[in-house]
Amino acid sequence: METTYFDDLTEGRELNCRPVIFTKTEIIEFAKAFDPQSFHTDEAAAERSIFKGLVASSLHTISACTRTVVEAQGKLAVLSGVAIHEVNMYNPVRPGDKLFVKAFWSRLERSKSRPDRGAASIMCEVFNQNKEKVITHGYRYILACRPSA
Repeated sequence: METTYFDDLTEGRELNCRPVIFTKTEIIEFAKAFDPQSFHTDEAAAERSIFKGLVASSLHTISACTRTVVEAQGKLAVLSGVAIHEVNMYNPVRPGDKLFVKAFWSRLERSKSRPDRGAASIMCEVFNQNKEKVITHGYRYILACRPSA
């Protein structure tokens, strides 16, 4: 697989992200480890919550979507991640939900002080199987530019 450099990117180019499916077991296990709120870990308590059922942690949702975005990047010349763009949550993620990540390159800026690198953002819109928006977020990277021959 060939490395993708900053110079290879174009504004608006979409990444081909695979869908993400959330299972009840994964939702509960993630929440127990990282976000142990009752509406993520206890089905009976979740039924009594404003969600009226078990829901995935937003941290779980972001993590799972990050995985599919990173896989879709392929061999990308990332020097460092430098930011996570504003996260907005619209609808809860429930067991059995299948999420589709629409990810695209944005804000491509070659460094003026270090011409061997550039900054690039990936913006993400995530929808469930019912085409309801679930979450939006993004990442900011510092990427290497293509080496001179």
